[in-house]
This record gives sequence, C-alpha cells and structure tokens, in this order.
Amino acid sequence: MVSAIVKKILWSIPLLLLVSMIMFGVIHMLPGNAALVMLGDAGGSAEQVQKLEESMGLTDPLYVQYFHWISNFVKGDMGTSYLTSQPVAKRIVERLPVTLELIVCSVVLAVIIGIPIGILCAVKRNKLVDYIMSTIAMIGVAMPQFWLGILFVLLFSVDLGWLPASGYVTFATNPMRHIQSMIMPSVTLALSLAAPIISQTRSAMLDTLSQDYIMTAKAKGQNSVGIFVKHALRNALVPVITAITSQINGMIGGVFVIETLFLMPGMGKSMVDAIFQRDYPIIMGIAMVVVSCIVLINLITDIIYIFIDPRISLDSK
Repeated sequence: MVSAIVKKILWSIPLLLLVSMIMFGVIHMLPGNAALVMLGDAGGSAEQVQKLEESMGLTDPLYVQYFHWISNFVKGDMGTSYLTSQPVAKRIVERLPVTLELIVCSVVLAVIIGIPIGILCAVKRNKLVDYIMSTIAMIGVAMPQFWLGILFVLLFSVDLGWLPASGYVTFATNPMRHIQSMIMPSVTLALSLAAPIISQTRSAMLDTLSQDYIMTAKAKGQNSVGIFVKHALRNALVPVITAITSQINGMIGGVFVIETLFLMPGMGKSMVDAIFQRDYPIIMGIAMVVVSCIVLINLITDIIYIFIDPRISLDSK
C-alpha cells in the first residue's frame, strides 16, 4: 500500500508540471497589461510601460519567463505580488484557512443532508417521499450556485435581517458573528453539493439492495438492520464516495464564485481579483495550490476505498 501511495505521488509530479505549463501559457494570453495596471488609472508613457515590463521580466520570451518561475517555485519561492509586493506564499497562507473552512463546512453539511435523504429515497422507492426528494435533487443540480446565493441574501439578509449579507469575521474576533457570516456561504455550496449526492446514494443503494447476496441474507433470516448496515450501505458507499470526490473537485469554481458574492477574504476572491488585475504570480500560486489539493483529495479517496472495501487495491486503480 505504501509503495502504491508513493507511486501515485510520483505520478502527480509530471501532472503538476503539465498543468503549470498550460496555466502559465493561458494566463499570459489574457488581454490586458500587468504594467499598465500597476501604473494605475493615470497610466504612463510608452517608455515608462516598457521599463516596468523589463523590470518585471515580461519582455522575455514566454518559455524564459516560465523557466524562471518554475525554477523559483521548486525552491519554494512563489514570487511576489505585482501590486502589493507581498510574497505570494504569505498571501496564500492568509487566505487558505478561510477557503478550507468554507469547503469543509459545505462538504460536511452536504454529506449529512445527502446520504440520509438518498438512503430514504431508496428505501421508500416509488413512494411520495421518493418523488419529492428526487425532484428537489434535480432542481438542486440544475440551479446555479450564485443564483441560490442571491436568493439567500434577499431572503435572510434583506427581507428577514437574520444574517449578514456579506463580509467575514474571524472566530477569534467575534465567535457568533463568525458563525453567522459562514452560514449562507456554506449552505449555498452544501445544497448544490448535496443534490448529486442524493441522486448517487439513491442509485447506489437501489443497485446494492437488488444484489443476490442481499436476497440470500434475507432468505437466511438475518436481521434487516444488520443486512442494511453491514452489506447494503457499506457496498453502496464506494460509488457515493466517488461522487462526493468528483463534486469536491468540481466545486472549486463554485467556491470562487461564492467567496466573491459574499465578499469572503479567501483564495477564490483573491484569485478573481488577481485575474482582473493581471497579477500573474498570485494567479499561478493559487492555481498550483488548487491543483495540488485536488491531487491530494484523489489520493485520500483511494485510501478510503481500501478501508471501506478491502478487495480494492491501490495498485489496481
């Protein structure tokens, strides 16, 4: 198992390298000029822009710029922000906890909501509760996250005044205000994530409950709860975990949108701001952290598979 994990980590290195090349090229093809952004609204003469571009290394060929960046990145230097001169690593360390907290809260809520409802729909197949919950899940899959977030703001902030419309307060500063500021962003992401989990859990449970070994266990007179927990639920969790993992990987874009909508000082909002400001070091630093997190999530998922179903081997994945 250890050798398989090491092998997967080694395989992730060329993947990260390839992604960094693509990201670097795409980012530098964006319209706009980082030097002009730095000079501000007043702009500057062509000579000033040229000198600033030379000092930033933007006049070098793209492959030279990439080699310089990747060389520093391997050494642990992500560069400095063009606009604030703040080290990129420091910016990420400041913003990453906010994003991680949002993701963890959203995933936990989505699992708490999605798996029990999916199981309920499978047990109550083709009954009223199944139709209602399945319809709600379909609506949740189709509903854009930003639109759901706006509805929550209009309802709970504007109309009812229960929760703050935007902003973020650290737990150390004001615990209650912190919890209030996290509710709407977390629930918005959680509901979008819970919808496909409900559908996948229902489908997986129905497939498992129809297997021959379940029928055999029932015929032998085994306890229904034991059959459900020991056999049906455990075997159904493998595709459910796969669905959860894919949703987590796909929710990164949603996190960026939600952080921007609710003005949360996380990596998502920082990334959006950096794109508009053409702050290339910030964009590349955050992009590499995101890709690394996705690789790590997939590795952790593979390990979880083994604990749920020992028949699964990392070497075979």
